[in-house]
Amino acid sequence: MWLLTERSTLATDIGLLVLRLAAATVFVAHGWGDVFDAGVGTNIENYRDAGIPLPELSAPFTAYIQLVGGVAFALGALTRPLAVGFVVVMAGALLFVHRGEPLAIQPDGSGFGFAFIMGAASLALLLTGPGRWSVDHVLAARRGKAGRSRERSSADEALAGGRSVATTRSQREAA
Repeated sequence: MWLLTERSTLATDIGLLVLRLAAATVFVAHGWGDVFDAGVGTNIENYRDAGIPLPELSAPFTAYIQLVGGVAFALGALTRPLAVGFVVVMAGALLFVHRGEPLAIQPDGSGFGFAFIMGAASLALLLTGPGRWSVDHVLAARRGKAGRSRERSSADEALAGGRSVATTRSQREAA
């Protein structure tokens, strides 16, 4: 029954890592093509021809969030903010590029399945976070330790009536 109902922290972290790395790989590959193969200038023209709003902003945003954001996504850095950007990019692809196309990719390259699954993967990571094997988790853990130590200092100070505990102890030892 474990496979059907139980959650394992290890299995969850492995699943999130696999999802994050798979999505990042696809985003980096597409961003690389947009930046280095086709070029952002060509993409601006393509966006304009497709009727995508503000092509001078949306084409570079899409290219660079996929390339640079994809690398950060792989590391699990800024996962949730990047996931928001990826959801926006994939929603734009669904609305402006693939509207009215079938789910399955056709021989001519049409089909909305790719943008749909990449948007869904991004949304899943936005909702779940990157998992423990991520830069985000390491930074949050460090901040949590620092925050706990500050909280302890404040609590100790409050117990000492506004005086620091070190001062109170030294006063006691001197007395």
